[in-house]
Order: sequence, then C-alpha cells, then structure tokens
Amino acid sequence: MESVIERKTERLSKEVLIVSPEDNLTQDIQAEWLAQLLSTMYVEHGITKRRDSLLRDIADGNCKLWFAVKDEKPIGSAALVRQSDGSVEVGRAVSLENGVGGLLMLLAAQHHMMNAETPLVAEVRVSDEFEGVPSGEATQTVCFKHLGLIPQATVPAFNHGNPNRQEMFVFSSSQLIPCGLSAFLPENRASRNLLLNTAVAMSRRSFSGGLSIRSGESAEEMRWTLVDRLPFSVIVPDRAGVKFEIAIREAESSSQFTLVPLSASPANTTGVMECLNLGFVPCGFDRNRDKDGFPVLLLGKLKRGTLLAPIKIVSGVLEPDVTEAIQGIDCRFRGGR
Repeated sequence: MESVIERKTERLSKEVLIVSPEDNLTQDIQAEWLAQLLSTMYVEHGITKRRDSLLRDIADGNCKLWFAVKDEKPIGSAALVRQSDGSVEVGRAVSLENGVGGLLMLLAAQHHMMNAETPLVAEVRVSDEFEGVPSGEATQTVCFKHLGLIPQATVPAFNHGNPNRQEMFVFSSSQLIPCGLSAFLPENRASRNLLLNTAVAMSRRSFSGGLSIRSGESAEEMRWTLVDRLPFSVIVPDRAGVKFEIAIREAESSSQFTLVPLSASPANTTGVMECLNLGFVPCGFDRNRDKDGFPVLLLGKLKRGTLLAPIKIVSGVLEPDVTEAIQGIDCRFRGGR
C-alpha cells in the first residue's frame, strides 16, 4: 500500500494540496466541502440530507475526513467513519480529477491500519457509468486490489443521481467472518439451491475456516418489525411484531430497498422461506455472527418499479466465482432467474 501511495503522490499535480484531519479544518468547512463534492458527483446523496448528523459525527471524531484542494476549492474527499460494531468504514470518496480519490482512500486506510486493530470495512460501488454518474471501477481497484478487502454481500442498498436510481454495492471487510456454528438452510430443494448459488457462493470465501451448511426445518410462525428506515429499510424478527406482508408494506412506504438480516439458525428456516416466497433475494452474509454464533444471512428486496443502475466489475480484482455470484445476485434483483 505504501508503494501505491508513493506512486500516486508523485503523479499528483503540484497545485493539489492534501488536507488531513490533523490540519484541524473547522467542522462547518469539512461538512460544506463534503456536501459540495457529493452533490457535484452524485447529484443526490443521502449524506447531503443529514447535515446536522454529519456535523455531530465530525465533532465527535466518528467521521474523519481527508480532502484534496486545488485553487482553494475541494476536488476530492475520503473518510473514515466509525460503525456501531466497532469497525471503521472507508468511504465517502469523491474525485473530480483522476487519481485523487484513490490516493485519499489509501491515506485514510493507512491511517486506520497504523492506529487501530478493528476491521476496516467498505461499501464498494460496482455500478457502471449511468446517467451522468461515473462508475465505481476506481473504488473497486482501491478496495479489492490495493487494500485486499474481502467481499461478503452484494446489495442494491443506496441511491444516487438524477433520475434517482439504486446502485449495487459489495459489502466488504479487511477481516474474515469469525469461526462459529453452521448455517442452517431450508430443506426445500429449490430454495436451498437458490441460497447456495447466491448468498453462499458470494460469501463462502469470507468465512474463517470455511462455511459449513446444514439443513433444518421449523414450523414456528414468525412475526416481524421494521427497525430502520434510512438509508434503507431494515426488517427483523420480533415476537411482538406483525405479519411479514404488513412489515414489508410499511418498509416500502419509506424506502426503495428493504434488507432482512436473519440469523441462519434452525429456528429461522421458516423465516428464510417466507422471505424467498415474497421475492427477497439472498445477498450474502453479514460480517458479524449473531450472539449465539450463527452466521447472519442477508436478504433484500427492491420495491417494484425501482430503477437500478447497471453494474461493471473490474476484471481480475475478484475471484471468478465471486464475480459470477455478484452477477447472479444482480440478475435476480432485475427480475431474472
């Protein structure tokens, strides 16, 4: 990584100045610059709608920002954002000039790796250039080739641009999913094959010691609750909740995309079947296991009629079977089989 940083720094124009968190820019300037860059690049971005939250994150040290500045104007950004599970996300990368964004991401990642042992994670855009928004190819090269992040799930989680569209992201981490219990999948053959060809194929390499699969069947009726609405809806099992169809309607009234993180335990095989029967797509596995040690399956659903940007994966940055799994998951979100 150091050699890549050195090479990119040498190529940088002498007119470009790198500003790091140690330079102590005011919170207002940092928030203004980031919002300005995100709006320029993506037209519409979730961060720009939550300025108060952004200011708090900067003030509390939960969001550390790197900028590239030219002629006293920001031309690139990257950030380290502390997550609730203790990991740190490298993201919010924008580059108005070639090479700048990648350098900033690497500088941010290097800072984290030199100062912390917690996982470095990223939501890596795999969208192709579409309707004025550039592709995520540069970010893929940085995250998968230079940083060696491990892909764990493919999710159409966030929206950008005008017209506003969902885009595909690969949730990735610097650390493998820790060892634990087997994943229990439904005994139904068609459902099991779907899960093996999508979520399991996507994530198998991301488990420390591999992922063991067992069959289970539960007749327990499940109830569900909507626990998050932004940046997308999240539904989880809840004995005091409502029927799944009702939870989905509530979720889709707030967001175009709904995610169900579901422990792959024997008790939840009925819930997995319910998700699949209602059109949810298996996306992969969460980087954290549940409190009992079971892997957490991620299933997602796009609201009918949602525009989804095309994808483009950089050749050679991922193993062929992982690339194939990403393409298969993407195809299913577009209505393919």
